[in-house]
Order: sequence, then structure tokens, then C-alpha cells
Amino acid sequence: MDADKEIFALAGWITSVILGVTGLGFSSLGWFVRGRQARQLAVQKDIHDAVDRAVKALADYEDAVYEFWSDQASKVRLDQLITLHSRCIWHLRQLNNLRAFDMPNPDLGDMRRYATLDAETAVRPEPKPGRLRKFSRATAKILNSEFLKKSWK
Repeated sequence: MDADKEIFALAGWITSVILGVTGLGFSSLGWFVRGRQARQLAVQKDIHDAVDRAVKALADYEDAVYEFWSDQASKVRLDQLITLHSRCIWHLRQLNNLRAFDMPNPDLGDMRRYATLDAETAVRPEPKPGRLRKFSRATAKILNSEFLKKSWK
């Protein structure tokens, strides 16, 4: 009888240890998975915030370009346009560091060209709407690119 009690006690202890180790393993696995999900969510939030900042910088730049080329008495100066363009590029590079997509470089070059080419000598307001139309097209390509799309994947 004492041998049976010892066997049952030993079996109880072994079962307790096995269940404890298994529970600890599942808890550790849960913590690992949860931590990985939290990191992925934080990276996605950083990407979304960077997209918002880049879109705002592009909108500010676009507004300044329209004012510069539409109004001869505009208070926006050429050096401000160049500075705003540099800020756009800076925000887009930050986003580029977080994403797998490449920056839309040709469209950025077109956008800068239509915003500042011959700005020192050109007549303002622009007599032909071609410059602003081309600028708008380049800006729209950037804003509608995969580079600035938000996703939780």
C-alpha cells in the first residue's frame, strides 16, 4: 500500500511538473507572439505617421507653388519654394527608410522643375496654364503612388 501511495505521489509530482513546464512554454510563446505583433503594429504606425507628414509637406509645397505662379503680388519667394521642396524630400526619405517601396524620383524631379524652372525671369502670373497643369500632374502622381498608401498589412 505504501508503494502505491508513493507511485501515485510521484505520478502527481511528475504530472504537476510537466503541466507547469508546458504552461510556462505556452505563456512564453504567447508573450513572444504578442511582442512581435506589438512591434509590427508600432512600425506600421510609424509608417502611417510618416505618410501623413509627407502628404502635409507636399500639400504645403503645392499651395506655395500655386500662390507663387498665380499671383504676381505673392509673398512666397523662390527660396521658400526651394526650402519647401527640400522639406518634402526630407519627409519622403524618412518614409523611404521605413518602407520597402522606392521614392518616386522622376516625379519629384518633374515637380521641382515645373515649380522653379525659370522662376527668376518668368512672367507671373503664368500666361499659359501649362506649367501649373504639369506641376499638378506630377504632384498627383506622387500623392497617388503606392509609396504614400497606408496599409495595416
